[in-house]
Amino acid sequence: MMGEGYEGYHAFKDGHYAEAKSEFTNDVTNRPHSPIAQINIGHSYRQEGDNARANGMFHEAAASGRDTVPSMILELGGSNHDRVTTRTMACRHLHEDRQLDVNCDDRMVAEIPPAPAVIVSEAAPTPVAVEAEATSPPVYTRKQDRN
Repeated sequence: MMGEGYEGYHAFKDGHYAEAKSEFTNDVTNRPHSPIAQINIGHSYRQEGDNARANGMFHEAAASGRDTVPSMILELGGSNHDRVTTRTMACRHLHEDRQLDVNCDDRMVAEIPPAPAVIVSEAAPTPVAVEAEATSPPVYTRKQDRN
């Protein structure tokens, strides 16, 4: 049975990476929104050491592959008996590279920087001279009610 990614899958599995990449590139060109094509070309980029491009494709696969279950998975080396989605695989790869993606149910928390430190001068305070006046306290007189 031949399906999407079949030729590239077998070429990749057999170590024919250039042939696999060519097949995966054709798949993603013909079906750019296919999560299977996206994750497969991501594997090719990763194999070449281009993790930035690989993660870009894994982000796309995480977004579009929510319910897509491929029949075979490169990571498992064969049949997908556990029905792992392309989203799950893409998220696993992203997390390996410490990448977050909202499609992987990742939540980002805003980090608030600490308040700047108060700098205290080590110099002695300048004395302030205040002259006290010797005055008596003010006297308040009560106003009379007008009833």
